[in-house]
Amino acid sequence: LNGGDRTETNLRVPGIRMPGLVVVVEESRIWRDLKKTTDRTVCWLGTSLFHISGYEIFEMTDFPFDRQLINLELMEFVWRSSKDTDTFDFSMKLVQFTLFTTSMLPNWKPFPSLIHAENETQPVDNSASVKPTFASRFQVQLKIQRNATFHIYQTFLVTCLITAITCFPLALPPTEDFVAKRLAAYALGILTLVSYKYGIADQLPKVPYPTYADMFMLAQIVTVVAMAIECLIAYRLVNWGVKETTIDIIEVVILVLILAYWLYRLLYAGIFKPKYRKEWDLVLQDQDIVGQAHDDNDHMDDAHSLA
Repeated sequence: LNGGDRTETNLRVPGIRMPGLVVVVEESRIWRDLKKTTDRTVCWLGTSLFHISGYEIFEMTDFPFDRQLINLELMEFVWRSSKDTDTFDFSMKLVQFTLFTTSMLPNWKPFPSLIHAENETQPVDNSASVKPTFASRFQVQLKIQRNATFHIYQTFLVTCLITAITCFPLALPPTEDFVAKRLAAYALGILTLVSYKYGIADQLPKVPYPTYADMFMLAQIVTVVAMAIECLIAYRLVNWGVKETTIDIIEVVILVLILAYWLYRLLYAGIFKPKYRKEWDLVLQDQDIVGQAHDDNDHMDDAHSLA
């Protein structure tokens, strides 16, 4: 082989340049496969192990049914003199780039990633020989989806059972003998829901806006408060001369409606919601909006500086 030719890789190893992330090279080496090498071509095989770390902003409004895009930004494949050097000799020409995504965390499910080549060469029609297109710089976005089964059983199912048990005093007569017991049961139900919510706070995202899970549990607390108010109204109506049987029938109907409503909400969260999540195009648009807002803030800061 010609020592000055760029097919000579004796002193060069493959590397990845990612300005937006921290890349630590664990191993990077190549070797020549003599069995597949011919008189006209040289077959090189290699292995590289990189540890990539960084930060990404997650939109948690749909938690625990959220989908996330991890933007790796620029990924450039280069040739380096050694695996630990920060500079590179020249870019690597990739004819094919295939990315397989797996997750070691059981609560995340990966999807096929988005790959866009930035400097892909254009095919030449008038060339005597057909040459494949190649590129060295790529924009990569990883797609992952949260597995909501744990939260369906541990959050939604448990809180729905607490709400259902708290609703049962509606079947008691709206008389003076039971009004205190009913209000005590409602107060106990609210305390149980609030304490359970803070008990699982470590499993919920800490964000400055309400998520789907937050609104679900808040609606249950509001339901119990509404039943306590209804208890006082029913007690007053009976004292004002309304038939106790009429009020009792109305409260039983309300009990059935509340139980049916929360059964519907539980089935919706457990069956329908995991199958019909936000489309990936909308997830990508949300990330673009975040980036645009960041750019707008930068322009605003520049305008304030000029003023």
